[in-house]
Amino acid sequence: MAKRTKTTKTKTTSERRTVAFSLNKFAFWIVIVIGIAMAVSGFLNFFDWAWVNTACAWVQSLCFALGMFIPVVLSYRVARNKGMGWFILWIILVLLVIFGLVSTLIGLLRI
Repeated sequence: MAKRTKTTKTKTTSERRTVAFSLNKFAFWIVIVIGIAMAVSGFLNFFDWAWVNTACAWVQSLCFALGMFIPVVLSYRVARNKGMGWFILWIILVLLVIFGLVSTLIGLLRI
């Protein structure tokens, strides 16, 4: 009798390209949206109204958070392949980035 081999499903090259293409497209549109939001925020900041300055600070913090999303997602696979020590360091640093973003947004609530 012939032995039955177990097959595992792996992502094909075309599936990986599709995911990478969609992530690249997402990154492109995030840059466009962030650029427009930062330009409008910078323009409105000239009026020196308290509520406008607070809103602009929120917009800038959210833009930074969105801007950090892409590098974190793209760096996951690299960190995973580097080894356990690098991956743990990567997790700690990602948590510090998240903590910094959350503390900035909480600090903006007090303004």
